[in-house]
Amino acid sequence: MYSNLISYLDPDWQEFLKDELNSLNFAKIISFLNSQTATIYPPKELIFNAFNLCKPSNLKVIIIGQDPYHNAGEAMGLAFSTPNNIKTPPSLKNIFKELFDDLDCDIFTSRSSDLTSWANQGVLLLNSALTVEHNRPASHSKIGWQIFTAGVIRTINAKFEHCVFMLWGNHARALSSLINPTSHLVLEAAHPSPLARGAFFGSRHFSKCNEYLLFHNKKAIQWLI
Repeated sequence: MYSNLISYLDPDWQEFLKDELNSLNFAKIISFLNSQTATIYPPKELIFNAFNLCKPSNLKVIIIGQDPYHNAGEAMGLAFSTPNNIKTPPSLKNIFKELFDDLDCDIFTSRSSDLTSWANQGVLLLNSALTVEHNRPASHSKIGWQIFTAGVIRTINAKFEHCVFMLWGNHARALSSLINPTSHLVLEAAHPSPLARGAFFGSRHFSKCNEYLLFHNKKAIQWLI
């Protein structure tokens, strides 16, 4: 059951997000999850993994995905990331290709698809929906997670300064209106999915991100895994 889901969230984030966590919307999310009989990904203890690996005190970058991977063993609570024993998904391959073209970071040789090292440096890898039903992509996209995610973005926008938001694809770009561009850097691009027919390439978000962080006396992200 998911009634104790909040207990799996970092206490500092619990404080920052208390309005969202105490809302009727979040109660409805819990009620929905408790009513399900199908397998849900990621496991309950990993649903808030993006927050738990990226402490508020270290937050620098927010990358928005859509929803978790929907096959067994893939979802780990970090947008675009999979455990290393899983074949690198197509969207992540394109992210790595852009990273190589932008900063000459050759992640392919490391054969790693686990982005935990990014999260540990202050990159919040946040999906718009934090759960999904087995083999049913976007199945939880309208159960209230989108309202929760928008609340997270509003909170970060209001309580933090000089963060970098990477909004990839129309779904993520729709959140741009919640972000003050004079307080943060907002970078928008097509989704890295192959369905975007390469429109993601050439965005150079990784170098732009590091330039902005350094300008504001923050440590650059070491993107190479």
